[in-house]
Amino acid sequence: MIKKEVLQNNVVLVSEEVGGANSAAVAFYFNIGSRFESESERGISHLTEHLLFKGTSSRTNADITRTFDRMGAVVNAFTERENVCLYALVPDIKDNIKRAVEILCDMSTESCFPEEEFIKEKRVVQSEIASLEDDSEECALDEAAGFVWKDKSLSSSIGGTIAQVESIKRSQIMDWYDRYFSHGELSVFITGKFCLDEVRKLLEKLPLHKKFLMYPQEKHFENPVEWNAGYDFKKSSFSQCQIYLMYPFVMPLTEKESFAMLVFNALTGDTMSSRLFESLREKNGLCYSVFSFFTYYENAAAWCASASTEEDNAVKTSVLLQEEIEKLLSEGITQDEVDAAIEHVCGEEILASNDMEYILKRNQKNFSLGFTLHDTARTVECIRAVTKNDIMELIRKLIVDSRKALIVYGPKLSKKNKKEISCSRK
Repeated sequence: MIKKEVLQNNVVLVSEEVGGANSAAVAFYFNIGSRFESESERGISHLTEHLLFKGTSSRTNADITRTFDRMGAVVNAFTERENVCLYALVPDIKDNIKRAVEILCDMSTESCFPEEEFIKEKRVVQSEIASLEDDSEECALDEAAGFVWKDKSLSSSIGGTIAQVESIKRSQIMDWYDRYFSHGELSVFITGKFCLDEVRKLLEKLPLHKKFLMYPQEKHFENPVEWNAGYDFKKSSFSQCQIYLMYPFVMPLTEKESFAMLVFNALTGDTMSSRLFESLREKNGLCYSVFSFFTYYENAAAWCASASTEEDNAVKTSVLLQEEIEKLLSEGITQDEVDAAIEHVCGEEILASNDMEYILKRNQKNFSLGFTLHDTARTVECIRAVTKNDIMELIRKLIVDSRKALIVYGPKLSKKNKKEISCSRK
């Protein structure tokens, strides 16, 4: 059974005890991310996330890491555009889970950011940014986001630039941490084997937090983000061409649409038997990497089909990618495709039913979208309830030519090649 409760200090607690589990996953989600940053604050959420591990008023950074290491636990964090997550995966040995929650509480409210650690970690983050600049897919995704969403809060790099990180002061970090981590909106998720009363008591000791906005009735970003359709060709120093075919989707997403999207995505590009994999890779041998995905924010969302290929195949791949997606609308889909996709998605859910981290993230996703908190059994039932008509309705709503955006990121293409790509479907 999944329980959701709002504690007296406004912390939201979502818990799911999983029978037979011998571990627990616990995550603190802070409602702050790169979207909330001004131009002078770019990268501050990500840098703050790194500094959470550098010691508190009662623990050194070595105390934190050694304690988790001796548990055999995994502790980590990540920053996204609308949240920062601090999490741990902990084996059920002695009082490990209780101690893990205690330390995460300490990190979320008592971090002290020693000056020497602040200076060193800025260099670490700058090194991370430099490594991402060598990753063609990361760079291409940022370019694609920058083209379709002119809103810089959605299209700017989550970690900022090396120069932007260099300009961040320790006093800014301390203020950001106090406003958005120690006292901001906080939701805590725990799954697996744990004592709920113990977890609740530890969380109730946290200071008063800002009242949590319950999406979709309450939002941080009200107005829809403007979508930019069309073709964009970005020259890069990388040898491969990254191709993204993107369509916007209006938020909020309904629960029924979300299950239809899971099946649609598996059918289209998320499996080895999907249309895109079979056509672009298996039949035509145009690329090694081809896939599709759905990304969403409070007031913006997009579905994307992607392929990575050599410069010589850029035109053929781009044209065929568009053709395959447009066939979904012009020719429809078969019941056999729907059945196969449903079985695939259900199988993934069942395989993940013993993965505490996966279950936690599913609960967080459903909570963040304002959906019902379903366990694995009910999730599988909802997936099996998706019909061919549901998916065709989604396709008609999604695949609209006037809203299509195609981004090609890689070696410079000739005017002739660009024309072949952009005029192929007119």
